[in-house]
Amino acid sequence: MKLSGFPAILFLVLLAVLLPASLAAISVFDVIRLSQGRYSDAEIIRLIQTTDSRFVLSADDTVRLREAGVTENVIREMLSRPAPRRESEPPVSDGAVLRSRPEPLFSGSPYPERVGDRNGNAAVTLAGIEVLIVRDDAGFSSPLARARAAAQILNTLPASGRFAVRAAGRDSRVIFEGSDGSARDVVRVTAADVAAYRAGGHRQVSSETLSSFWAALLNDYWAVAVTGRPPRSLADSRERQALARLSRAVRLPAGTRDAAAVRAGFDSLGPADRELLRNLPAAVPEDLEFPIRRSP
Repeated sequence: MKLSGFPAILFLVLLAVLLPASLAAISVFDVIRLSQGRYSDAEIIRLIQTTDSRFVLSADDTVRLREAGVTENVIREMLSRPAPRRESEPPVSDGAVLRSRPEPLFSGSPYPERVGDRNGNAAVTLAGIEVLIVRDDAGFSSPLARARAAAQILNTLPASGRFAVRAAGRDSRVIFEGSDGSARDVVRVTAADVAAYRAGGHRQVSSETLSSFWAALLNDYWAVAVTGRPPRSLADSRERQALARLSRAVRLPAGTRDAAAVRAGFDSLGPADRELLRNLPAAVPEDLEFPIRRSP
């Protein structure tokens, strides 16, 4: 939702105070996501300045930013804040940044849920699409650091496997079970996460329900972006139909990880589907039924 006026300024000041600059700095892909989310130029520029974000942009990069909906005012601000280049790095030529440093599939981004949001929530995103919303730090320095840590894990997982739930008492987490029998923790559900989902919807949410929902989301988006298979976890829901249309729009061969293709597929969907997918991670759908797959 768009920030405006004093609450937006307050949110940005709080973000600067609560997060270290090294963690709060936003990326090119965050700028694109915020621009496509209808944030104003002033709000995006203030966030860039408050987080002291730096960018390496070539002429081709600015063209791609314009095509993605970033305005000239924001691009000029980004160009005025160049990132320092290490001595070992070769000079940057047109298009070299995007070719040598491809966009990762998953990232962590700020996620203000409403006007005047003071909680500094964050999202794990897939090519700019919010997949998981995390509310507190859960042992990290900030929710943004937590989201980025989960994204980093997701970007290093093998293609073959599935997400499942490991629950013990009140502790419930999402893990990735590799086809070779390995298992890796991805993200733990916290009491703050559960409380936020309870407040955001009418469905009764427990830590196990939420971890199952997160596992289902990750399985379906993994199918769309990594394995090239139809999404099946969120069965019998309107959101699942939107995910199926996204899968058909992306059409990536199995094992291909191309964030630009996923974003292009998302942009090709109709407004109703895009809105369903944007809203999907914010609350557990009331009519959603899914099996809870436990892992020992």
